[in-house]
Amino acid sequence: MLDVLARRAVASGSLGAVSAGSRTAAAIGASAFLAGGNAFDAALAAALSETVALPSKCGLAGDVVALYVTAGASAPISLVAIGGASAGLYAAAEAAGWEVPATGPLSVGIPGAPAGYSRIAELARLPLERLTAPAVELARRGVWWSPMNATLECEARTLLYRYQPDGCVYSPRDAKHTVGDMVRLPGLAVVLEEFVARGADLFTGPVGDAVVDCVQRHGGMLTARDLVSVDVAEEAAHCVQTESGPLWATNAPTYGPALTHAMAGRVVSDVGPGDVRRSLADLADTKTAAAEGTSTVAAVDEAGNAVVLVHSLSFPQYGSGLVVGEYDLILSNRAGRGFTFAPGHPNAPVAGRRPLTTLHAWGIGHRDGWILGATPGGQQQVPWNVQLVAQLLDTSDDGEQAMGDALVTPRWQLDAPGDVRHEGRELGRFEARSSHTLVRTATSRCAAAADPRWDGAAVAV
Repeated sequence: MLDVLARRAVASGSLGAVSAGSRTAAAIGASAFLAGGNAFDAALAAALSETVALPSKCGLAGDVVALYVTAGASAPISLVAIGGASAGLYAAAEAAGWEVPATGPLSVGIPGAPAGYSRIAELARLPLERLTAPAVELARRGVWWSPMNATLECEARTLLYRYQPDGCVYSPRDAKHTVGDMVRLPGLAVVLEEFVARGADLFTGPVGDAVVDCVQRHGGMLTARDLVSVDVAEEAAHCVQTESGPLWATNAPTYGPALTHAMAGRVVSDVGPGDVRRSLADLADTKTAAAEGTSTVAAVDEAGNAVVLVHSLSFPQYGSGLVVGEYDLILSNRAGRGFTFAPGHPNAPVAGRRPLTTLHAWGIGHRDGWILGATPGGQQQVPWNVQLVAQLLDTSDDGEQAMGDALVTPRWQLDAPGDVRHEGRELGRFEARSSHTLVRTATSRCAAAADPRWDGAAVAV
């Protein structure tokens, strides 16, 4: 059975391949190759479709982190599009005695996603309108409510009703959605069309006005001035050497440095839970939790371009819990989740400072090219990535099926205080909520792979 799942996890083709946390999004991404697009077209089309197909996990009011290589490049590039602290957050936190909830109006982050998606669009071939059109159509016609969507809606109903007491499109008051429902999101279609028109400046228009009004009505202090375009941090990804070869990862403030710190100079198969805990503790004061406010997309093309994109509304589900009703827009809680609310702390919410984020992506080389990957999962991202990267570093030259084999290997995850739970023991088989997407470049073949644990899929053409 594991062999069958491993084979099904991988898709190979000659033109391009894409994997995503949503099967619908993966198919939409693959269609970009047939229209003449490259890996960046496929990744962006899939990612924008995921903002509709997986609305509780990612969206234009969230953030984007990516790792990419262009054809012939000698090293990957780290891309981080995360908004900094709003101008009034530090004073508001101080007035609240530094007791800022992880959700709610003070938790709302400045969205970096429009700037991040716009930068990916600059590396693509097709017009942004063409890449956005499938997501717009999906929002208007209705998205199929997947098992993941149904699970996360159930887990977030209390949070959503706290700020939308009459219910909202994502969780109606009279009855929750069930698997297979078709959920129409016409307001989100309008937001996507505004993104085509305004790009990185999405929130300088009417959508931004509605966001500010929503946050302030609930007692927050976000202003229109806070929502100016976010600067994208784009630079060479950092690299460490392991006993099995080099490992690249996205740069701070992502948790890429926690991943590489745990594995630097090590026999990768020896890296265990204690090493990961120490690496996370060295990075910041962290809370161990599994979270489902994130999704990932990866794509590769025949020329050798490859990208893995992590986009997120943060933690736990449905971000801050605030929904801008006329736009079906879920607001992230990057600020409430990411900052350390303590005076003078290096991760305190000083105006303009970007918070630490568990989001990160990684890359390794093999004799014919690159493997790039990432997973959602909050604090579990580093543990799950450590395990997958270790296996791939030792088997990356065995071909594309090594990705499928690695994806079906049982995982362990960290739980506080100090507990470790293993699939097949403390957890049931495939009960870890990892959802890796991977891509592999090669001379004459493209491959993508998706974790079989949830709703992801890989498609190749």
